[in-house]
Amino acid sequence: MPRGLFGRPRPRWTLTGPILPAGGLWSTCRTLSQVVTGLLVERRLGPPAPSWQRSASITWHNGATRGASVVAAAHDDGRWIVLHRLGAADRTDRLARETLLAATAPHGRT
Repeated sequence: MPRGLFGRPRPRWTLTGPILPAGGLWSTCRTLSQVVTGLLVERRLGPPAPSWQRSASITWHNGATRGASVVAAAHDDGRWIVLHRLGAADRTDRLARETLLAATAPHGRT
């Protein structure tokens, strides 16, 4: 639970009001992991929406709200990551990329 300036717990986001048109996603890390593997690794959920970013070999989506951030990404060789962090969001993308690229590709993948 993130804490505010004076150490009190911040209220939980409810995803009502202005966050809805922004495409807010409320999910557990486990569920988001199932989306990443089904969409980007196994490719059984259809193509990713245009809002997913693409580099030469990695497809990812990221986002942040207040004091939390998340990156969901997959490499073409089958490596994938879901990284959720509390605190400043500026390091989340870099940490996810470094972790994903340092991981060993699944057996049978190149």
